[in-house]
Amino acid sequence: MTAPRPAGYPDELTEVALLDDGTAVEFRAIAPDDAPRLERLFWRLSPESLYRRFFTPMTHPRPEMLVRLTTVDYVDRLALVAVVADEVVGVARYDRLAAVAPPGLRVDPGEAEAAVIVEDAWQGRGIATRLLWRLSAAARARGVTAFVAEVLAENRPMMGLLRVLSPDVEVSLSGREYTVRLPLAALRQHPASRPG
Repeated sequence: MTAPRPAGYPDELTEVALLDDGTAVEFRAIAPDDAPRLERLFWRLSPESLYRRFFTPMTHPRPEMLVRLTTVDYVDRLALVAVVADEVVGVARYDRLAAVAPPGLRVDPGEAEAAVIVEDAWQGRGIATRLLWRLSAAARARGVTAFVAEVLAENRPMMGLLRVLSPDVEVSLSGREYTVRLPLAALRQHPASRPG
């Protein structure tokens, strides 16, 4: 039995789509009751995938981290999950910089930090692309004009994905990290998803 959704939960973001191999995947906004699913996802991720996402070695998520990742306001902070057989296999999220920046720090109110992670066994099957396209559309509808992200220089799959999303991705390299800015107005057209 699914717990009641929190106030403001965007049911309109829920969609079942088929991957190229015919697998049905539910894409929807995250909810607080996804914390156990998210924790199980962490245990299935390789150390490399965790490092690429969080930039630090990690063995398991702390309870307070799970609460922060699954409790969003669906406007300034939004996360979408990809669910197969009631297990989360991928997550894409944004946090509007103005909502999470320290007080007094001047930031562009239209920019949001974005991130995505997909379970190793499901990588390379189009889930990250589908998550980011859906997240981008939801972000634009909420007034976000650009995603910004830090990407490790060795994370070639993520850099390739960003270039698929937009020809106008702005990239600068500093040390071992790319700073990426992805204007949402320049995103390529979302390919038609086959309904499930």
